[in-house]
Amino acid sequence: MVSVFAPVNIAWIKYMGKNAGKPSNSSLSMTLSRSGTHTRIAQVGDADRLEFRFSDQGYVPPATGLAKAKAFLSDVGSFRSALEPFGFEVNARPGVYEILTRNTVPAGTGIATSASGFAALTLAWAGVLCGRELSRFRECFEKDPALRKSLAAVSAKGSGSSCRSFGGPFVEWDPETGITEWRPEGEYTDFILLLETEEKAVSSSEAHERVRTSPLFSGREERVKTRLSELRRLLKGPHGFALSTLVLDEAIDMHDLFHSSVPGFRYWNSESEAWIDRIRNRNAELPSDHAVLTFDAGANAHLFVPSIEAPQWEQYFSRLHPGLKTIRDVSGKGARFDDSDF
Repeated sequence: MVSVFAPVNIAWIKYMGKNAGKPSNSSLSMTLSRSGTHTRIAQVGDADRLEFRFSDQGYVPPATGLAKAKAFLSDVGSFRSALEPFGFEVNARPGVYEILTRNTVPAGTGIATSASGFAALTLAWAGVLCGRELSRFRECFEKDPALRKSLAAVSAKGSGSSCRSFGGPFVEWDPETGITEWRPEGEYTDFILLLETEEKAVSSSEAHERVRTSPLFSGREERVKTRLSELRRLLKGPHGFALSTLVLDEAIDMHDLFHSSVPGFRYWNSESEAWIDRIRNRNAELPSDHAVLTFDAGANAHLFVPSIEAPQWEQYFSRLHPGLKTIRDVSGKGARFDDSDF
């Protein structure tokens, strides 16, 4: 039995849209610490081939996600290519494998659980495939960034952005060269503002396809390159309101693709737009000008603040938005083995 946890990662520079099956641009995200997916894989029976079943306990992916996950796990060759250069012999022992998985945040609501889910699935299955060498694999995974990068590339085949969940606190993903970790000055806290808890009508996978029909998509790659270069610079030192402006502009850019696609669609609700107005207009009621607001493909907002300012923001929520549901998390280091009982 192998048990792991993989956190979600929230993009400040987004990956949205594909060219020839590859992401149309590089991206950069912050990895969280406690928000994500627990996954456990154990062999529970014999068979003459690999069979996978998801437990009826905890989170069970929808039918489309389930088929994708099973196909991903069956591609043992990709795992072998990632693990053998590090001296691990991959043993795909036939049998029935039960997969128990649970998210710590709502799934399908724009909090990147597809990324954490596939990252966790990748790490857990790699551990199973290493068999008797599991202990050495765990030790190597914790110490060797090259092994994490190699597995991240495998995970990206299941969910592109999942590769960013293998590092932290910030991870840049170049589709050609893989992931690179960033460690900026200071630590950030993410307040996830739960503005919508129902599963979204348009999946992220579908969004990747539809945005290509937007008239705004043709200039998207160049706009991202410019913002990504500027974000790298801002993360290295004092940035004032510039960081907040850049990250929010990037989120609006991505959602404009959704709105102008054919057919067009929307994730934001009225509360999403109200938070955009508050941050963009630097409302006098806000505790500081340092908040970084972004959205993934959903209505829920991510409000990043320097962790030293987090208590001020909690007081602000309590005083002016007492009915708002929030999840507080901090930056993390990526996927890890986790033997706790979940």
